[in-house]
Amino acid sequence: MPASTRWSTFTALRERNYRLYWLGLICYVLGHRAEYVTFAWITWELTRDPMALGYLGLAQGVPLVVFQLWGGVLADRMNRLKLLIGTQTLTAITLTIAFSLTVVGRMRFAHLLALAAASSVFRAFDEPARLSLVPGLIDRARLPNAIALGSIPWQAGRMIGPSVTGIVIAAFGGSVGFGMAAVASYLALALYSRIRLEADRATGPRQHALREFAEGLAAVGGNFVFTGLIGLAMFNSLFGMSYVTLLPIFADTYFNAGSTGYGLLNAAQGVGSLFGTLTIATIAHRLVRRGRIVLAVAACVGVELMVFAMAPSMWLALPVLMVVGFSHTFYLTQVSTFIQQNVAEQFRGRVLSIYSLCWNLMPLGGLLGGMLAASVSARFAVLVGGAMVAANALLLLTSRRLRALD
Repeated sequence: MPASTRWSTFTALRERNYRLYWLGLICYVLGHRAEYVTFAWITWELTRDPMALGYLGLAQGVPLVVFQLWGGVLADRMNRLKLLIGTQTLTAITLTIAFSLTVVGRMRFAHLLALAAASSVFRAFDEPARLSLVPGLIDRARLPNAIALGSIPWQAGRMIGPSVTGIVIAAFGGSVGFGMAAVASYLALALYSRIRLEADRATGPRQHALREFAEGLAAVGGNFVFTGLIGLAMFNSLFGMSYVTLLPIFADTYFNAGSTGYGLLNAAQGVGSLFGTLTIATIAHRLVRRGRIVLAVAACVGVELMVFAMAPSMWLALPVLMVVGFSHTFYLTQVSTFIQQNVAEQFRGRVLSIYSLCWNLMPLGGLLGGMLAASVSARFAVLVGGAMVAANALLLLTSRRLRALD
């Protein structure tokens, strides 16, 4: 392998454009986590009403589901870097307004809902542009490494962002949380603005947007491999990730560990996910028979969740959750890599918007898990979710076309 492409865990960061993108992604993720924590805290501070938090979740979630696929259409019709910079600019402005209203004491619950909804609308258009931009930042040989490294900010941010923001809010008040999110967004914007791409241009609006929207759906529906892999990720979001919503019950009721136990359980899955990301970044180029690996590990996730559901103590649950986090990240990063490497350029934004929509179904999965936990028990809910994930992966494993993926 030439020196310019010699492999290491962080090989993609040698490319200037991808390095700027990755550093910007770190800022974006930290800002995003700080924003979510601050919106929730200020809402509670203003209302002291649990239902208000539910309305906030609705305001944040509905725009993502409604607009994400249209974000994919737009990502295929215009310059993706300009679209990313535009959405980042609007997000930074929204957070600046939130910070200003909080500082002057003019923030009201209606303002919070409107600003949270606006931020989610911008994110719905941001995500397809962000995902579809990556292949243009790096050569094809290092794309698997780039995609794996792109997971690191999300995994680390999940562990670091909320805790740091919570400490800052406790010390200085909620307005500082919005200030942190705004500053992080402006830093991300500054880094993205330094990216230089000659080949990143609009693919050109060839047809009516509605027709292109339908074409994007057909590009997935007419491709068995894409349908199978995206279905795998969707099943994971609906059934596999519902355990995250139920962790407080495990920590408090089953393990008698309270908030400390809850923090440890979250940290365990986060550490496992981060380790899985680093592993994929290191060995992705050496993997063969990826289809078998992806489906086998997905089935293992289901079994691991079933083991966690029946764990009698915290000290067994913690290592099991670390393995769950590792396995989740390991196989889902492979799914993302395959889609990125094989989707036709003219459909990239639309197909990736459908794929990323899977993650916005997680709240629905949490709702289903919560309903099952309320009807029977949290252990039973996670057990059923794990069984569904394992059964789906084993069913897909019977497909020769999916097993033959490499």
